[in-house]
Amino acid sequence: MAIKKNKIKKISILILMLLLLFFSVKYYKVKGEFAQFKETSELEVEILESQLGEILHKYDSLSEESKRNAELVALNVDVRSLNDESSNQTKIDVTSVDDSIVYYAKRAQELNAQIAQKNQAITKDSKQVNPSNPYRLSAANINAKGVKIYSDLYKSSNSQIQQLRVCYTLQKNEVLKSGSRKIYIQVVNPKNQIISKGNAYVENASGEKLQFSALSEVNYNKKDTDVCAYVDLEQSKTVKGNYIINIYSDFSKIGSTIFEYK
Repeated sequence: MAIKKNKIKKISILILMLLLLFFSVKYYKVKGEFAQFKETSELEVEILESQLGEILHKYDSLSEESKRNAELVALNVDVRSLNDESSNQTKIDVTSVDDSIVYYAKRAQELNAQIAQKNQAITKDSKQVNPSNPYRLSAANINAKGVKIYSDLYKSSNSQIQQLRVCYTLQKNEVLKSGSRKIYIQVVNPKNQIISKGNAYVENASGEKLQFSALSEVNYNKKDTDVCAYVDLEQSKTVKGNYIINIYSDFSKIGSTIFEYK
């Protein structure tokens, strides 16, 4: 019997080591791909900025030339020494320079847009890879708003809010699996009290308890997922001040923000 148990333990340890090896290789592969993408994108941005500098230099030169030509036409300098042919040629040159200015200005705008797009892509992808733990969800754009529900029992003159509307975005992560996720919202009032009607909590296998204010079951499909939930407030714990709002997934805090109740 003892030999059988030892075999099971050895097999379990071997499986865990293989899983750890697999996830480690996966993590370094994702990290390497992102580093390569970032390096390539930054190089492209440098090239675009170099092109933009040349365009702006040409733009400035053409602007000066256009200005000089316009002054010549306006002041009619040495008009008596200019024949009709040279006068027509000056007008043609002015038109040509002005057209070039318009072209280079438009080209500069296009390059600026490409640079902004590249920088945005670098920033977005850097948010999608969590270097500390790429296998954990991450919540962003967390915001909260107080809600009043008016009824015969709750008059409009009453300034106290009854609920908090908490919205957030579960960020894109190609490493994680798709499926249903339980997301817990925990609201802590200025007195460091957790707002939780009925003292709702969840307990893990180690016996740790997480008291929460609201629970959402979210269908996560590896893409940015917007979620909103309502937290029912306890009248005795609703006071003016700063509220800490924590977002949890599997006992791990994935986001936090502050709500000020004035």
